[in-house]
Amino acid sequence: MTCGSNPPWKTMLSLLLPAMLSVQTMALMEVYVPEQPVVALHGRDATLNCSFSVPTPFNLSDLSVFWQLTDTKRSVHAYWKGQDQLADQAERFANRTSLFPAQLGLGNTSLLLSGVVVADEGSYTCFVRVQDYGSAALLLQVAAPYSKPIVTLEPEFNLRPGDEVALTCVAYGGYPQADVIWQDASGRNLTDNITSSFVANEEGLFTMTSVLTVVLEPNSTYSCRLINPLLGEEGYASVTITAEEAKELEEEESKTAMTLLKS
Repeated sequence: MTCGSNPPWKTMLSLLLPAMLSVQTMALMEVYVPEQPVVALHGRDATLNCSFSVPTPFNLSDLSVFWQLTDTKRSVHAYWKGQDQLADQAERFANRTSLFPAQLGLGNTSLLLSGVVVADEGSYTCFVRVQDYGSAALLLQVAAPYSKPIVTLEPEFNLRPGDEVALTCVAYGGYPQADVIWQDASGRNLTDNITSSFVANEEGLFTMTSVLTVVLEPNSTYSCRLINPLLGEEGYASVTITAEEAKELEEEESKTAMTLLKS
């Protein structure tokens, strides 16, 4: 046994890649992947589409397929000699990947990735070899919907027009970082007056907290709108302070002051 020998899939790639590079000016086998990023929902399954041109019939025993992470070259899934070759598969992909065996003879080398997590996001390269060689890379993006936003007011009591208040909008469990837009009742954008933060949990999903500080006016409505850049608009919440509420608050404070004076 030779120490430090390469695993089989690396040996196969070491033979494949020089051949690919040496014939760049020649007509290689065409490998097709989506030009646009593949967007997968967190926790769901995703298909990374990859196919190749099949000019003539071939035996599956002559087909080699390698899926790997483009940046780190870690093995995601390998297939040759008519069967999966997973001995050197990266541990985090164990029991989560499969090809479509019935479709291989038709040139479909797509990869099914189950239980997508945030850490799966990135570029994947699909290598295919029959008689010729070809490869192509695609980008996988992960998305998770946020919970419905909730807006709270601080302080909640003893409010009067002219008071400075902090409105807090919170949403949970989303990915990637969302855009937050605050508006008043007239639709005026108040986003320049906010402070937003995103804190990731152990799964990489974010809790979004956005705070808007305003000077309170009677009959004021403030809304928080959440937009996921991959999923579009996701949520909306608002809070309204009416003139009646402000008047009631002022009357209650006046009664309290009078009671204190009498005592």
